[in-house]
Amino acid sequence: MSAPSEDTVAGYLEQVAQAARDRAGAWDAVADVLEGGERAAARLRDGSAAAAWRASSRWLGDDAELFVADLYNLDVYERGAARRSPEDDVAALGADHAALVAPDAAVVARVREVAAACRDEAEAWAGGDTATGKSLRLREQELIEGHLVPVLPDLGGRLAREAGMGVWRALGRLVLAVLSVESGRDFQRAVLGEDLGRHRA
Repeated sequence: MSAPSEDTVAGYLEQVAQAARDRAGAWDAVADVLEGGERAAARLRDGSAAAAWRASSRWLGDDAELFVADLYNLDVYERGAARRSPEDDVAALGADHAALVAPDAAVVARVREVAAACRDEAEAWAGGDTATGKSLRLREQELIEGHLVPVLPDLGGRLAREAGMGVWRALGRLVLAVLSVESGRDFQRAVLGEDLGRHRA
């Protein structure tokens, strides 16, 4: 068997780098939404959070189904934004955030650490530094297991089950979807059961 051509290797490394960039975008969107306030409302109104989660799920094949229904809910929210003011959305989103997200707000900094590691990983792969790329991937898993898995399942579950706004319930399930993909465990079903808490959405 002949060795792969330089073009083939470069193409593969760029694919891996792009996947890491998309994963960084997914975690950035999780952090922005969980941080709340104007940034969260803006990303829901302009669809950029949904776009980030779509991009991160394009490599997943059948597992992308974890995202589909709730991304549709975010699309509906985005389309309705023209009928609402940004200030009204910030205020409306703030009630569920204060009650259900704020108690675990410290996790946002850890989510941003994972996103930053994903961006560094992407740079390593793009530069052909496979050893650093692999090392950073392991670092991401350590951060996820050590700091996100202990917090995000309960936080996502609270949102999916208890939030007054449908968009927050969808966001809770999406947080669980991102965590499921990144950890290799189906936290949506583990936390919410087979109906995934969608009966109220």
